[in-house]
Amino acid sequence: MAFTLSGNLAVADGFDVEQTASTLFKSFTRTHTLESQLDIDSDSAIAVQDFYIALLRPTWGMDVGYAAHATTAEGDAGAPTGILLENMFTGTRAMISRSFGVNMQAAAELYFRVKSAKLNSAQTREEALLALHSVIPGVRLSDALIDGPLARDKPFVSAANLEVRMCVLGGFLPLDGDTAWIERLGSFSVTMLDQDKQKIGSRNPSMSVHPLDAVLATRDSLLQRGIQVVEGDILAIGTLTDGHEISELTRLRVEFDGLVDEQQVFVYMGFQ
Repeated sequence: MAFTLSGNLAVADGFDVEQTASTLFKSFTRTHTLESQLDIDSDSAIAVQDFYIALLRPTWGMDVGYAAHATTAEGDAGAPTGILLENMFTGTRAMISRSFGVNMQAAAELYFRVKSAKLNSAQTREEALLALHSVIPGVRLSDALIDGPLARDKPFVSAANLEVRMCVLGGFLPLDGDTAWIERLGSFSVTMLDQDKQKIGSRNPSMSVHPLDAVLATRDSLLQRGIQVVEGDILAIGTLTDGHEISELTRLRVEFDGLVDEQQVFVYMGFQ
């Protein structure tokens, strides 16, 4: 198969990056599932994502950070990455319409705000911690634009910007270079509760990569794309729980225990 270059990426001859991105854009903005399979290979996925994000920016705002799947051992080695735009964020206690997405699923996540571009050269957890401003408990709302096997197809998920629909952020917790955070970030627990206070999810053991290692893995994947993080960037490093469909939820509370001494941190949202 012959290839041509698109930016820094090789793209198969005959593959229409713009048309594929436009198809994703229409599905995302009109909130309907894709009508047919998109044949996207790993060599074309980032080129499609880049064009797709360019189509989203006029409405969804400019880049404010990056998303990744770096919280599993598989993601830790070459985590796929996506772009976070201004209007992909809301705060705890938000009320979210189910019609806002196609097939939204909620999963707990940690977000980190970058303090220094020194994160680009950090090699250890301690160095990464010093380059981070704060950690933010939150929830990622992912939105599968297609049903079936392609929902787990890595090139498709990468091209579709990791299927991020929205990030619901809790309060910012300052890190201040305090090395006690290394232990806290490695040992906290997560519980997801529905409107009846029934437990519907907890931290998945398979998502056991230390969050600071996931930060470094996210950074590595971004550097491979030619992207360096800068002060103020938000990094969504990957989910901590399995995704839970929001179709039957009216309320969701996600509790993070162990991040702050003698204080429970939570994120709360409603669905209608």
